[in-house]
Amino acid sequence: MWKLLLLVATVGPLLAESVGEQVFLATHDNWHFYKIRATGPMTNANVRATCEAAGMGYPCHQSVATCARFPCVHGTCTDDVGGYNCSCENGWGGTNCDITSFAGQCYHFPPTAAAHPDAAQACQANNGHLADVTDLQQQSFLADQIATSNGLSIWLAFKTAPPVFLFSNGSPFSGPLQWSASEPAAPCDLCVFLDSSDSFLAKTAPCTEQHNYVCQDDLKPCGHSVCQNGGICGACFNDSTTYCDCPAGFGGKTCEIDLDECASGPCQNGGSCHDDINFYNCTCPIGYQGNHCESDMDWCSQVQCPHGFVCQDFTLYFLCAHPSAAGRGLPYQCSSASCPDGMYCTQEGVAAFSCKPE
Repeated sequence: MWKLLLLVATVGPLLAESVGEQVFLATHDNWHFYKIRATGPMTNANVRATCEAAGMGYPCHQSVATCARFPCVHGTCTDDVGGYNCSCENGWGGTNCDITSFAGQCYHFPPTAAAHPDAAQACQANNGHLADVTDLQQQSFLADQIATSNGLSIWLAFKTAPPVFLFSNGSPFSGPLQWSASEPAAPCDLCVFLDSSDSFLAKTAPCTEQHNYVCQDDLKPCGHSVCQNGGICGACFNDSTTYCDCPAGFGGKTCEIDLDECASGPCQNGGSCHDDINFYNCTCPIGYQGNHCESDMDWCSQVQCPHGFVCQDFTLYFLCAHPSAAGRGLPYQCSSASCPDGMYCTQEGVAAFSCKPE
């Protein structure tokens, strides 16, 4: 059965009308099988990469109830006619939400295992290469991403170089020499992988071993920007995945969301928050001041009581009192000029009045 389906996956690309077009072939044991046209050499690695790029297994097949396979690595799956759709978590993209970016590079985490040469070819078929680790931050990033997905060991790009033969004086061999047809024999090729059983530290293994792998590609400017509100568009892996670097104050996959700076409740003491693009301002209730309404208002430094009266601050209001009520004689008469705007005057005995919020 599988041998026949592998033949279909190989022949199918030759018959489909356009690159990437999916042609339904048959259903067997609750699996849909397709032929998809590929580009490049008709190798197992290239056919595998073509199937995976379409969100399918190898050979090109998917479950009838596709979301039952949990294909969305970092996203939510929704079944659709003949397939599924993934709604990716923030920072992830690709058909299966298995592509992310870091330090100007894109990283694709395919779900399958392969020998090192096949993994390298699969990455090249999608205009990428096996991941190169050039610093410890990058290794830590890869380890963190793997740990939150399948948790399996992954191939890196590193492998041993061809053997070097030396003359008796230690200089590298160069010159004519007739070799046997099977010589010079290649040593056992060793390739490097991050070992999931050892905290994702680097180890060597024969390149024929089967491991998962990570493809890497430069994040390049998009041919056509999909970003809104001034976002900078970057694409990778043949423009199959795009990312938007959003300006301050905007978020979302295409910078379509005006972030609510008031969401964190920055205004204190009952102040009301007014959101704007990348900033906010607080309208403070009477008695408080400051950018976040964090300070009590010092009424007595901002108001002036009538001549001879003394100001007393009560945080939410203030009071003006004459120190000698008996000597004043007539009670104080409130007027529209007694209090600042937004406050009302109340007579407090013979020789005092208060100003309180309306």
